[in-house]
Amino acid sequence: MTRNLRLVFGGLDGERVSFSFPFANADAPAVQVRGLMQAMVANGDIYADVPHSLRSAEFVINERRPVDIGE
Repeated sequence: MTRNLRLVFGGLDGERVSFSFPFANADAPAVQVRGLMQAMVANGDIYADVPHSLRSAEFVINERRPVDIGE
């Protein structure tokens, strides 16, 4: 199972800017996620796509289930 933290920001001209962090702790409290996002906005000029405002955050959890195809 893989876990990614996807952060979505408003960018230039209202465009969507997103960042994904693999192996994120899915138990991280919202206050820590928000703090991370706020720090990214405060230091946004280091990114090619500059994040300007907070939009959303979500944990994306993928699970692999092998299928027995009889081979």
